[in-house]
Amino acid sequence: MKILLKLFLSIFIVALVACVDRFDPKLTGGIPYIIFEGTLTDQLGPHYFNLSYSAGYNSNESVFDKTVNAAKIWITDAKNVRTDLIDLSKGKFSTPEGFRGQIGNSYQVHIQLSDGTSYASKAETMRYSPPIDKVYTEFKLTTTLQPKHRGNFNVYLNVKDPATEGDFYRWKWVNYEIATSCANYIVTGDRPSIFYKKCCGDCWNINSCLGCINLASDNLVNGKTLPKQFIAQIPFDNITSYYMLIEQMSLSREAYNYWKSVDEQANNSGGIFDTASATIRGNIKNVNDESEVILGYFQISAVTQKAVYIQRNNLGIFPFGFNIGGNYNFATECETCKESPYRTSKRPLNWVN
Repeated sequence: MKILLKLFLSIFIVALVACVDRFDPKLTGGIPYIIFEGTLTDQLGPHYFNLSYSAGYNSNESVFDKTVNAAKIWITDAKNVRTDLIDLSKGKFSTPEGFRGQIGNSYQVHIQLSDGTSYASKAETMRYSPPIDKVYTEFKLTTTLQPKHRGNFNVYLNVKDPATEGDFYRWKWVNYEIATSCANYIVTGDRPSIFYKKCCGDCWNINSCLGCINLASDNLVNGKTLPKQFIAQIPFDNITSYYMLIEQMSLSREAYNYWKSVDEQANNSGGIFDTASATIRGNIKNVNDESEVILGYFQISAVTQKAVYIQRNNLGIFPFGFNIGGNYNFATECETCKESPYRTSKRPLNWVN
């Protein structure tokens, strides 16, 4: 009797499951948006800008394949002086060599697509960026189980805010390190080996924190020092000095609010009290149809730079898995250092051999 009962229950459950249809929401890609990316600073150019289309939600499209071709982009200042950007193809543009913004001047970007559709940003004034007073670190041992690194260096800075009201800041940083090789190849055989080509000249690898947004406002400290502004967390994975080039950018109030919204949405934890996600609009609009959504922001910033070395050899302890050096097979020929977002032959600011 028990066997028959179990058999009946099994058949019933299988039949019940078989009656459940698989739910397919059939979400589609949707309409792609124009995306503009780029910042004009008071540093010597060229300055680079990207124009692309967004990939649709739940689609297999890649944003890297959705570039805008045959567009024209130019920048105008407060006196309506026009500077045409150079089309580098595949949605990439640059300012002419040596072009830079000037503190106190205002700028707009203008975009015209091949079909005649035109866009323009609001005019923004380039504000002054004060010097960075001090950069310092605090070392913290890792307390989590099986951590990747034994500890981290939290990097902070202080900056003296000007007496003017309404100053806003954003900080970015980049790490440079000497490239041990500029290319490699595999030699096949019974025991395949990797051979590395040394760089024919000076070459540095470039590392940065993509997506990191560090902001501050002088709302509560106008004219005083902004203390202990967090910049980065550097891993304790070596005892060599860690070179950092810190960039401090002045922002308009509108740019500050834009990046603050982006940061809040990117770090939304999904809790019940979190603000629902929404499309964050920048400062660029269709000149004939303001209802059209354009993503991205044309940022105008004065930049203050400070190069520092984070010392990692004075803690009295060593990082996990530390060894003095590895065994590499180097080829007799060398390879030229090729410029890219991740590698450069240009000597970093205040680099010490």
